[in-house]
Amino acid sequence: MEIKSVKEQYRIFDELLKKRIDTLMPKLMKETGIDLWLVLDREYNEDPVFCTLVPKLVKNVSRQGLLAFSLMPDGTFEALSLSRPNPRLWDHYVQAYNPKEETQCEALRNLLERKNPSTIGINISGECPMCDGLSKTMYDELMDCLGETYAPRTISAEKLCTRWLETRIPEEIEYYKTDIYPIAVQVMDEAFSSKCIVPGKTTTADLEWYMMQRFEEFGLGAWFAPDVDSQRKGESDERMVGQVIQPGDLIHCDMGTTYLGLRTDSQRMAYISVNGEDAPEGIREAFKTCNRFQDIVRASFKTGLTGNEIFEKAIAGAKAEGIEAMLYSHPIGFYGHGAGPIIGLYDHQGFVEGRGEAALHDDTCYALELNIRQYVPEWDQKVCIMLEETVAYTGGEVQFLDPVGRTKLMVVK
Repeated sequence: MEIKSVKEQYRIFDELLKKRIDTLMPKLMKETGIDLWLVLDREYNEDPVFCTLVPKLVKNVSRQGLLAFSLMPDGTFEALSLSRPNPRLWDHYVQAYNPKEETQCEALRNLLERKNPSTIGINISGECPMCDGLSKTMYDELMDCLGETYAPRTISAEKLCTRWLETRIPEEIEYYKTDIYPIAVQVMDEAFSSKCIVPGKTTTADLEWYMMQRFEEFGLGAWFAPDVDSQRKGESDERMVGQVIQPGDLIHCDMGTTYLGLRTDSQRMAYISVNGEDAPEGIREAFKTCNRFQDIVRASFKTGLTGNEIFEKAIAGAKAEGIEAMLYSHPIGFYGHGAGPIIGLYDHQGFVEGRGEAALHDDTCYALELNIRQYVPEWDQKVCIMLEETVAYTGGEVQFLDPVGRTKLMVVK
């Protein structure tokens, strides 16, 4: 698949950002009850949400920045910049600060007097790190500027920040399907093929470096370093690393990249053929079981349910069918481990406090991440099948972004 030019990538990102600010932001502010959202930044210590709010060519804040989003009771919405004047912001923000005539604090107080907001959202959060970007220094400066009149009106913007980060507009979901996810699938397909794997010679680390190299060639990079591991008949370790890949091995990868501002997270498994044979029936049956668990989890997604409720429903469904399963799915979008409800944790298969109690919303994306263990007669041992797909929850249902649909077992001959 051909990667778009940098200019075209940036054009698309900025176009999507404009629509998100103009159409999505006011809806989310009304939903979360915030009249004015203030996002403050210092150069080299930008708020995690900053990069999702500015055009792609705006790489960092110049000295000290302030973006403001205002929703009036009559529905009037404005996106304003109280940062130093930057023409790259002006297609998206109204410039509301003139450093030649006023201080930044004076510009903010003038804005507050015009808008008179009842609630002022600021990025402080004990639960979501992406919504906790306001530094102590800037918090103190802001409180001094707001004074006795406006400081008491500040509240955590965690709900608004989360909804902004997790919500995908239709165009973003479409780009996920047509451009973003196919790149991730292509790299995994290349790595888990005879093009890259020579049994008895190629190591799992070789495949990790191959994927890293491909992402660099695409100009995308990986948001986490790819992991490749193997399982082998007679070995108890389910995730052997740094091994030479041998015929009969079952190999697994976990990888993610970033394209057009959105991230992917995927896992694939492949059987290394012995003399051109197919994978043993027991492994193929285990894979079918994991596909079945994928469907159980997908059916457990319902708008309004919490991450914990989805987890409990899915695990109960697996147990009812005799499936030994683990579930640890997470939101994905601007960030890989994104804002929104956590649905189980790998190291905690139970009730998750805090973000586990967050509710599922429509038009969001998730890494559908899970595993099952099943006895394989040909190996006389249990095998762990680990799968992960980036999916969209839209229209009240979970949709695979990969046009192939549910994950397939790959066979390298």
